[in-house]
Amino acid sequence: MKKSINKKNILFVKIFIQINFHLFLFLILLRAQEQEKWVHCSGEAAVQNITTEEAQILARRKARLDAIEQVCGVKLQAETLVKDFITAGDFIHSISYGHVVEEKNLKWEIENLSPENHDSPPLILYRVSMDAKVVPVNEKYDPFFKLDLKLNRIVFQSGDEVILKVQATKDCYLTVINIAANDSVYILFPNSVREDNFIRRKTKIEIPNKNDREMGLHFRVITLPGHKENTEIVKVIATKQKFAFLEEADISSGFGTIGTPKTAITKLARWLSEIPVSERAEATLMYTVQAVD
Repeated sequence: MKKSINKKNILFVKIFIQINFHLFLFLILLRAQEQEKWVHCSGEAAVQNITTEEAQILARRKARLDAIEQVCGVKLQAETLVKDFITAGDFIHSISYGHVVEEKNLKWEIENLSPENHDSPPLILYRVSMDAKVVPVNEKYDPFFKLDLKLNRIVFQSGDEVILKVQATKDCYLTVINIAANDSVYILFPNSVREDNFIRRKTKIEIPNKNDREMGLHFRVITLPGHKENTEIVKVIATKQKFAFLEEADISSGFGTIGTPKTAITKLARWLSEIPVSERAEATLMYTVQAVD
């Protein structure tokens, strides 16, 4: 009889904890919805030492930064990261302050600028304006929940393999994503070979590990067509509970792809905005991919 009561008590406690955790998540989401705000924002970039496509991507990233600055009251130094087309890093950094979770009413303008040197052709400036929905981040991170992320190198030749080494200070579930130079987002982990993304605290893991690579799973980087060099990002998100990351992503062929380059970043931001800050840890690294002559 005593054992039966104890089992019931344990079951009751487990149910109570689950209910309270889901209630906590509901309240967090409700608070986020109350604070989300639509703003009109804009960004621009000139076709100077970059392609037309890169200028458009850069202008859109600057518009997202403008939206986060307006809602969160912070100044994000985008101009310091424009070199080598690394503005993606500034956008990822801005996630600490807020998330652009939806965009609409995009309008593009093209302007021809007079060059400083009269012998040079005119510069083409791309300017975008849009309405963006921003969810500010007001919660605090868990100071004892941290990630250590390393790559096998930071400069790669096109076709080289990238291997990550990750360690967390707490038991957690890992999601590893790659943000390509054209703003495409790929899920590197979990994947078709390794669907279980739970790791133990202070356990160093490789992604892909040796067994995965022997099974044919490799993460190889290449430059965009016609590009001599690209900068890309690897971002690792660890969560204390299992949060399905964009279940519509198909990982059956290896690594999953999230939507199109135009929508992938906002999908990523929306997913992050739905996870309480105290429930996650993040680590981000940039690397360069150089074309092979």
